[in-house]
Amino acid sequence: MASYDDIQGAWGPPTAPATQSADADVSVADAIQKEKMIKDCLNLRDGLRGLLVRITEVQADADKLAKDNEFLGTYIDNLTRNTVVAAGQNQKR
Repeated sequence: MASYDDIQGAWGPPTAPATQSADADVSVADAIQKEKMIKDCLNLRDGLRGLLVRITEVQADADKLAKDNEFLGTYIDNLTRNTVVAAGQNQKR
């Protein structure tokens, strides 16, 4: 059977109420800090998504310009060859 001291301790007042309130304050502060960090993470994630969209747009523009550049290079090469061929034919006449 339990002794009187064991029963008194089990049913008595809390021994350290100041510690419990300090723990509660720390828990609230931790919860607030965690919530702030989550909001910061979400804002950063949204910022990264915006950057990804912009990068995709710029990459598409760069690809289009590269194709245009290749086309113009081919066009200039063909003009140069035709000019050389035409100049050679004119000299033979």
